Amino acid sequence: MDRRPCAGRMIPRMCFAAVISLAAVIPQLPAQVSITTANGDNYRTNSNLKETQLTPRSVRPSQFGKLWSLPADGQVYAQPLYATNVTFPNGTTHDVVLVTTMHNSVYAYDAAVPSAAGLLWQVNLGPSFPVSLWNASYTDVSPEAGILGTGVIDPVAGVLYVAAETLQNGAAAFYLHALDLVTGAERMNGPVVISAGEAGSGAGSFSGQLLFNPNQHLQRPGLLLANNAVYVGFGSHMDQSPWHGWIMSYSASDLTQQLGIFLTTPNGEGGAVWHSGRGIAVDDSGDIYAMTGNGDFDENNDYGESYLKLSGAQMTLADFYTPADWQTLSDIDADLSTGVALIPGTHNLVGGDKYGQLYFVNGDSMGGLGTGSSPAPQVFTGAVIGGMFNFALWNQYQTSYIYVQGEDDVVKSYVITDGGINTTPASQGSTEVDEPRVGMTVSANGSKNGILWETTGNFNEPSTPGTLHAYDASNLAVELWNSDMNAQDTLGGLSKFANPTVVNGRVYVGTASAGVVVYGLFCPGSLRLQSPACSTVTTAAAASGTQSPQHQQ
Repeated sequence: MDRRPCAGRMIPRMCFAAVISLAAVIPQLPAQVSITTANGDNYRTNSNLKETQLTPRSVRPSQFGKLWSLPADGQVYAQPLYATNVTFPNGTTHDVVLVTTMHNSVYAYDAAVPSAAGLLWQVNLGPSFPVSLWNASYTDVSPEAGILGTGVIDPVAGVLYVAAETLQNGAAAFYLHALDLVTGAERMNGPVVISAGEAGSGAGSFSGQLLFNPNQHLQRPGLLLANNAVYVGFGSHMDQSPWHGWIMSYSASDLTQQLGIFLTTPNGEGGAVWHSGRGIAVDDSGDIYAMTGNGDFDENNDYGESYLKLSGAQMTLADFYTPADWQTLSDIDADLSTGVALIPGTHNLVGGDKYGQLYFVNGDSMGGLGTGSSPAPQVFTGAVIGGMFNFALWNQYQTSYIYVQGEDDVVKSYVITDGGINTTPASQGSTEVDEPRVGMTVSANGSKNGILWETTGNFNEPSTPGTLHAYDASNLAVELWNSDMNAQDTLGGLSKFANPTVVNGRVYVGTASAGVVVYGLFCPGSLRLQSPACSTVTTAAAASGTQSPQHQQ
């Protein structure tokens, strides 16, 4: 078969024919899975529990490693998304990997074609914003801000929603886009300028009004698609005054219709919705959950340092929980930091802060200020050392495992039941990590074959490669593989908070060195090239698998 590259904005007809001829000889593959939103699902678990190919037995240096890279024109902070069986105009279907960059470019790659040869289309959404124009030094994101938060795919409508920060007339402007999955063309009457205004006397107000100021805010949280609406959250850059937390919702079918605005501190300051990049969550009833950082709190209008429950597309406040020590958390910059996740099948919430505390909150009775509800929210002090920015959940029947990383600490897991968090680690690693600003994802086949994927490294030095680790999620002391074991598996510069996307036997990792690195299983006897025909390798091992932590205890 002709293996020459199929380049260009659209794959040529001859390339489609080649793909079709190959498909005729490929064995039956496992059902393909899509990853359409940040953290893998709207609960924000950072997991894919339908992974059948990658197992603790198959992920080892001799048969797993870097396959290829997907080039891009800027840093990749947003999590790569994956849409299966996208139908193109000539009747062919493709599994599509969506990559977005800080240079405001969006790439659609064919998941079955190595590297740049698989490019289906590419669009740029306007000039990125140079961070040198911000009013204060901010080096965590540099040198440009573009598409920072992870977008969201509507597979039924065939649309990718993204928010892009652009430079217009020397100032920042945010636009919400709805891009066709097949062509990259604008849809849903997009793009629209993201703007908002609310009554208030807080920082930056004028004549009793607060207007959303793009120059003072970052769009870091993953977008949410729910209630026929797209939700977009904003926080500060380095708590640069004046700032607030904003969430806006727009009609998913017509972006010109803004449905709701929630301002976290209308009469104060702060309360950023930043989530360390994790997405805003939603439960099965359509209620929205978010977390706010450093800022003012008065239990009436201002909700800094709080867990928030908002109702529907209009986002009216339904409930909240604010730790009793909120003022201390704010004063020492130990704010709520990880974003919120829901335990699937429940209304229980988990989250963490930069003080190293884990929280377990009943979403049906959150508690208000302090411990006003029964049962009271659990605050687990000392869950990690030196702060927490991310976590992953492996949900199982009546039990979940939460994976957390501290500073100069080992990775740990804790058991969560309906009664709360068991404060004794269920498992922990053996190697300390310098920085807790990591990416995390759990892959498993239900309650079997769990692997924790974690990215670590120095996010301040894009020229220094980070490391992708694979741990046995049942026993974190067992590191199955990492990208430093073989020189050819080097990851590239670490993008802070960027979670790996693990789907259909491959691991997609965005980097700060312009592109996405793709890891997976090798073809038997191959030189690190995995064709679709060998994506079923090691399925026999996957069928037997290792047991979950619950079974091993």
